[in-house]
Amino acid sequence: MNHPIKSLCAAGALSSLMLLTACGGGGSDSTNPSPTSTSIVGSKSLAGPLDPVQSQLTSTVIDPLSSSVSGTVLESVLACGNTIVNDDILDMVDTVLVSLQSSAANPGNADPAALTGSLRSTVIDLTQMLESLAGTTVDCAQDWLAIERLNNLIANLEKTPLKPLAVALQPVLSRIIDTIGANADAPPVQLATIAQLVAQLNTAFQSGMSKLPAGVYATPIVGGTLTTVSTSLGDISALLGAATTYSAAATGSAVQNLLDHTLTNLLTVVVPLQSLEGQSGQMGVVSSQITGAAHQLSALVGGTVGHVLTPVFNSQLLTALNPVLAPVENLLLPTILGPISDALANGTAQGSTGGALAGSVLAPVVNIVSGVLGKLTGSADTGTDAASCVFAKIPLLAVLCGKGG
Repeated sequence: MNHPIKSLCAAGALSSLMLLTACGGGGSDSTNPSPTSTSIVGSKSLAGPLDPVQSQLTSTVIDPLSSSVSGTVLESVLACGNTIVNDDILDMVDTVLVSLQSSAANPGNADPAALTGSLRSTVIDLTQMLESLAGTTVDCAQDWLAIERLNNLIANLEKTPLKPLAVALQPVLSRIIDTIGANADAPPVQLATIAQLVAQLNTAFQSGMSKLPAGVYATPIVGGTLTTVSTSLGDISALLGAATTYSAAATGSAVQNLLDHTLTNLLTVVVPLQSLEGQSGQMGVVSSQITGAAHQLSALVGGTVGHVLTPVFNSQLLTALNPVLAPVENLLLPTILGPISDALANGTAQGSTGGALAGSVLAPVVNIVSGVLGKLTGSADTGTDAASCVFAKIPLLAVLCGKGG
C-alpha cells in the first residue's frame, strides 16, 4: 500500500542549508518524466488486512518525522526506507495473509503475480534508497525507474562509507530483475523462486551492512532506517521460506514476528526513542511499553490464521494499534520535531562533516540532528543539565531526564 512522501526541494527553501540538501552540493534529481521501454515498473499498491497499520504508521509517524527534515537529504532516505518496509514488504505479508484466512489455510496459494510485483517494487525502492544515501533527490512514491539507475549504484556511493552496501546489492538487484522481468507484462514467477530471490537479497543486504563502519548504525534516521530495512528483509525471507513448506502455523508465526519487529523498529529505532533512552541511562523505560503493545497487535494478526476475517477485524486492529502509536504520535514526536526543524532551518554551524558518515553528503545534516538529540535529555555528558530536559513536564517521558546533571 503506497503512501506518498514527496521529496521536493523548493527554490530558496532552507537557504542556509542548501549545501546540505539534495538540491545541491553533490545531490541531483533522479526522477524521470515517465516510464520507457527500458524502465523497471513496480506494482500498484495492494489492498490487504494490514492496510490500517500501513496507513497509520505513515500518516502519524513517518510523515511528521519526514516533515521535520524536509528539504534535506534525510527526507528521501526516510521516505524510501518507509516505502520498502511499510509498503513493499508489508504488501508481501498481506498477500500471504490472504492465503491463510480460511479453514483450509495454505500459504502455498499466495498469489504469485502479487508477490512478483511487490518484489519488483522492492528492487525499485532499494535502488532509490541507495541513491538517496548518495544525496540524490528521489520520489519513492514513484514506482518505476530507468534501468540504468540500477547500474550506477556503486559509482554513486564511491568514496563514501556506504559503498559496501551498493557493492553487495547491485548485482543481486540486477539478477532479480533478470529473473522476474522489468514489468508486469512478464509472467509471474512461482513462490519457491520468489523465496529464493528474497533470500539472496537478504544475504546481500546483511553482507553489505556487516562492512559498514560500526558508527553508521547509531546515526539518526540513516542508522535506524538501514537497521529497520535489514531486519524486515530477514523477516520476509524467513516468512517466504516458511510459506514454501506449506505450513500455515509456521508461516503465521513468521508473519507475527515480522510485524512485531516492524512496529518496534519504526517506532523506537527510526524514531530515535532507543537512542534517547540510552543517552539518559534508561534503556527500555519507554520503548518497552511500545514493544509490549506491538506484541499484542502482532498476536492479534497471528490469531487470524485459519479463520475468515470478520468485518470487525479492522476496528480490532485499530484498537490494538492505538497504544502502539500513542506514546510516539502524541508525546515524543511533538516534543522532538520542533528542535530538529529549527536547527536544520537555522543551519546550525552548517553541520560538521566528520563522524561515521564522513565523506558523504549525509554527514552535515546527520550531525546537526545528532547534536539536537544529544541535548534533549539534559545529560551532563552533552554539556547540559536536568533543567534543560525537554521531557521534564511530560509524565510518560520525564524518566528520560534521569541522567541529568
